[in-house]
Amino acid sequence: MRDLRWLFAWATRIVFLAAIAFAVPAEAKPVVTGAKLGVEPNLTRVELALSETAEYRVFALAAPNRIVIDMSEVAWKVKEGKKLQGRGLVAALRYGLFKAGTSRIVLDLTAPAAVTDARILPANGSQPVRLTLDLRPTDSAAFKSAAQTILFASAGAAAPGGPATPAEVAPKDKAPKLADAMLPGAKTVDKGGAVTLQVAPKVEVIPAPEPAPKPLIVIDPGHGGIDPGALGSNTMEKNITLSVAKQLRQQLLATGRFRVVMTRDKDVFVPLRDRFKIARDKGADLFISLHADSNPSGQARGASVYTLSDKASDAEAEALATKENKSDVIAGVDLSKENQTVTGILIDLAQRETINMSSRFASILVNDLQNDTLMLQNSHRFAGFAVLKAPDVPSVLLEMGYVSSSADERLLTDAKHQKKLAGSITRSIEDYFDWRDMIRQTWVPDSGTKVAKLP
Repeated sequence: MRDLRWLFAWATRIVFLAAIAFAVPAEAKPVVTGAKLGVEPNLTRVELALSETAEYRVFALAAPNRIVIDMSEVAWKVKEGKKLQGRGLVAALRYGLFKAGTSRIVLDLTAPAAVTDARILPANGSQPVRLTLDLRPTDSAAFKSAAQTILFASAGAAAPGGPATPAEVAPKDKAPKLADAMLPGAKTVDKGGAVTLQVAPKVEVIPAPEPAPKPLIVIDPGHGGIDPGALGSNTMEKNITLSVAKQLRQQLLATGRFRVVMTRDKDVFVPLRDRFKIARDKGADLFISLHADSNPSGQARGASVYTLSDKASDAEAEALATKENKSDVIAGVDLSKENQTVTGILIDLAQRETINMSSRFASILVNDLQNDTLMLQNSHRFAGFAVLKAPDVPSVLLEMGYVSSSADERLLTDAKHQKKLAGSITRSIEDYFDWRDMIRQTWVPDSGTKVAKLP
């Protein structure tokens, strides 16, 4: 018997090894292994080292002046870091995933520049495959006329695309089925989607009650892809926000009370206007945007909650809103055709109810968070954040701490602390909807007469 077990174990191992040997390897992405800037008189050259050739397109965007390179999706293994020091005509170089299938490099310019050459150079001796881009000085009029047009492209390169489609993570609610054994001889019959109960010898039709839809929570992990957000000593804001968002989604779904949609569920860029549009299009009951701030002094610590207002609560809140509203610029989005929805909106007085509901949730959130994490003084603040401008969806922006603080950075990257933060937010959401349901019960539906004073 022992010999048979030994023989079976070896046979299993041989089958396993054979499966590995003959498995078809997954298609690998090209890898960017290096990035550098070279400067000569009247010439700035951008050079990316690649493991293999990749498709690309180059175009320019004005106000502010930027050169954008869209490539087929690549993996980044560049030692220089996520934000390279600028030289010559390039003030800064940023890169990351723009959307599924497209990686993006954005060059902030110190002055108007013309792209005079862009090409893929084949591997040569010790030199790997390289994508090179030559920039030369030009005037503002020439740069503006070249903006929004494809300047260079490899054969077959895909056109720059729009934002990624968000992932809806909650399964659709299904009406409960009636039990076949409810009565002797009974059975359920589905006629055109209406579930009925059939009982012999006569037929009795019982319409299945429509369950009230669960409240829909939209979670917005700030930044992503080409836009890293605030940079700590060893982390990026976009990774922290996504980690906490996934933990929050898990805890909300575990309550059984909510549906959940995330504006992004991976490291991809989503424009500001599409983040709050997701909330509106999905009919969200609450929108929460997650962020982690930075401060030049490195001394600031603690979380804070922001709601929308046309007047900032203080200068720091106004500066933060201005910085957060630049995410689309950072990611190389063309804002020249945007209306004032994103670039400058005045709050309509008709939104007062939504603003009041947002403030109510913010107060609940501050109270719950202060039990689990350090909070700033005057923790509930307000300013003109573009991402909070869905006019009919209560919305808050949560700054979970400062990545510029070594103490906050340790907490924000700690899985236990992320879970604790998500737990505080989950409790706040439950408390908010308990309050909302109580308020709704104080109204008489037929007459619309209020029978209890709103808190």
